Amino acid sequence: MLPPSLVRCLPSSSGLLAGALALLCSSPLLAQTQTKTQQQWRNPERREAMQRQQAEAMSRLSASQRRQYFAARRDLEQRSARQRLEQLSQAERCIVPAPDLAAVERCQRTQLQQTMQQRRQQMADLVELQRRFGLPSGNPGPRPPQQGV
Repeated sequence: MLPPSLVRCLPSSSGLLAGALALLCSSPLLAQTQTKTQQQWRNPERREAMQRQQAEAMSRLSASQRRQYFAARRDLEQRSARQRLEQLSQAERCIVPAPDLAAVERCQRTQLQQTMQQRRQQMADLVELQRRFGLPSGNPGPRPPQQGV
């Protein structure tokens, strides 16, 4: 749940929505989406090796290529932020008028599916961008679909 200091800052319907989304984001299903790359970044030795590889690859780019890379990254991040805001609006339009627990749970499942799909797309876009600039992605490749998702 959100800390009381944050809940006080939100209007009551936003507090309810924020609480529902916090609950949704802490669900075990979302935890299952953790990638091998995320697990590798938690290993300090592996993280340092990956950072070194990325630094070496970035150092081989010209200043112009680096500017192009960061402009493309900025575009990716802005697109992702717009998508997350749209998902938040969709969740609000679903959860606020939900008449009962079952309806709220349906909204949450839909939101979780959309969040997971958006995250997969964001990662695929980032991997493609890094490939385009010859940068290591640290991504082990596509994963098989998970059972029950």
